[in-house]
Amino acid sequence: MSIKPYILGQVVARGGMAEVYRGLQVGQDGFRRLVAIKRILPHHSQNHEFTEMFKDEAHIGQRLQHANIVKVEGFDIIDGSASIIMEFVDGSDVRALLSAIENKKQTAGKRGFLPNALCAYLVAEAARGLHYAHTRKDDITGRALNIVHRDISPQNILISWEGEVKVTDFGIAAAERDFKQTETKAGIVKGQYSYMSPEQISGKKCDAKTDIFALSVVLWEMLAMRRMFTADNEIEVIEMVRQCKLPGRLKDFNKNVTDDLDAIVLRGLTKDPRRRYESMESFEKTLRVYLAKEFPNTSAADLSLFMKEFLSDKREMAQEEMRKILTSTQLPIAAAASSSSRSVEINLDDTSQGKTSFTVGKVTPAGLNPQNKRHTALPQRHSHGSNQDAHQFLRSESARKRQTHGQTRANLTPFYAAMALIIAVIAGGAVLKQHRSAAKQALMLNLRTVPSTVKIKINDRDYAAGRFITSPHKIKLEPGLNSIEVTRPGYYFPDQKLFIKTDDGMPKKPPTVRLLPKATFAPVRLEYRGKETITAVVNDGFFRATLSPIQNIEQIPDISSGTTSRLVVLNQDRKVLVNCQFTPMSTTTVKPLIVKFSDSGACEILGPAKEGKQ
Repeated sequence: MSIKPYILGQVVARGGMAEVYRGLQVGQDGFRRLVAIKRILPHHSQNHEFTEMFKDEAHIGQRLQHANIVKVEGFDIIDGSASIIMEFVDGSDVRALLSAIENKKQTAGKRGFLPNALCAYLVAEAARGLHYAHTRKDDITGRALNIVHRDISPQNILISWEGEVKVTDFGIAAAERDFKQTETKAGIVKGQYSYMSPEQISGKKCDAKTDIFALSVVLWEMLAMRRMFTADNEIEVIEMVRQCKLPGRLKDFNKNVTDDLDAIVLRGLTKDPRRRYESMESFEKTLRVYLAKEFPNTSAADLSLFMKEFLSDKREMAQEEMRKILTSTQLPIAAAASSSSRSVEINLDDTSQGKTSFTVGKVTPAGLNPQNKRHTALPQRHSHGSNQDAHQFLRSESARKRQTHGQTRANLTPFYAAMALIIAVIAGGAVLKQHRSAAKQALMLNLRTVPSTVKIKINDRDYAAGRFITSPHKIKLEPGLNSIEVTRPGYYFPDQKLFIKTDDGMPKKPPTVRLLPKATFAPVRLEYRGKETITAVVNDGFFRATLSPIQNIEQIPDISSGTTSRLVVLNQDRKVLVNCQFTPMSTTTVKPLIVKFSDSGACEILGPAKEGKQ
């Protein structure tokens, strides 16, 4: 049986259900190629519904063979988790591109925009791929599959460095019942609220015009360089989408938008689906006509040049990682072993992060040796015989030279010693100079985030031992290019990572990192009854507050609904007074879950929760 092992590299995207790795497929005879591996998160791997949804995504993706859709190559189980093997798109998504434009222009002291021509071209290409999906028929029966993406957003539109545009992530796509293993129940809403159509957010049946609305939202945001549906909480966002309440005309945010382009966008954003474009093909043709009239020479090459200009740092880091994976001298050994074992470990030296261990079918931190794991010693191949023969030859040759040239070497020894000393001094000076130069390039960065309490990783390593920190917070960056990843449960960072180069004049005060909600929040109110001042800590620092007999109420606005949380109350001597759990379920800011506690150890849960009195 042919076995196709996969090496999991760096995580390039993470969501609430799955994470995407930059990976490598290793086969026999030294075959290797980059792939994208979307793997269900470990804590969801035993969830039958999630696994079936993953299979549905793979089944749908394998039937969509189009230049503007990310190709799905198969479904596999990797390290016990359902995984989808996909085409690797070397580039970025639209959200990251927009953020890069905003960050670089803010540094220059002015507001930046993605040119109108590139906005129209990019959306036309995406519309072309989506029309193919909407009209795809079963190869055998000829029946329409009626595929609707339902989750179009800037994150799900990818752009390669060559300017190719591809739609990805058909994870919640709707299709014919016979074609899918799972079905969205009536009234259940899936997707991101900010990119839903009014009918989708109301739980009504979705069709191709739902995707037209979502793609029009993406086009509006690219032209305006701001979110279209945004508010302080999800309830307000849902109501804005339901009423199709636009924040204003495009010209209010971008004076370069013409009346013709504004009309194209507004037609796709009509609340009544019947007044939108008849199909994605009609939407695409309208954009092509606009381009032919206003920007007739726009092509993928223009988009490629723009991408490379604004995302040069990201491209540099991605290419460096790919070089390390593809040029490792140990990869041929993995390919040779792949036909008989899926437990081949490949160690690559990473000078910036220590040793990284890539494991076929499993990711293992460097230095750890999982128990009950079998290791097979692979013979090393040499073109000039074995290691033992080589050592014997060197020893005999060395002995012969000592006998023949002993006197000459004795005479030259002082000379060689002097030369070695001179070289050592020169090398030492160069190293010291380089060290001093590098030290000057290190940067103290004052990181600001929204929300302010987060966890961060610097160059893929946990900062502050993985604990929550509160921004603004000063962090030290090493010389060169650094990646910063900011996370908080229930949120995601659209750009996935922030890239800071210490030696290219970047400011010490970077743009604020703003995380966006991805979960349904259930507000919780803490009510303290006691005589002394205490510190309330929820979920190991996710939320922290000081309460007293006078200031005795605090509200937590963003705990994910259904998430079991722990409250620990400490007095001024760091003694634990209260330790209880609560699980908020579908609460609101008007009627939050109430957690009452005192310095005597009592804890009471009031409201919609799974837990009772503690």
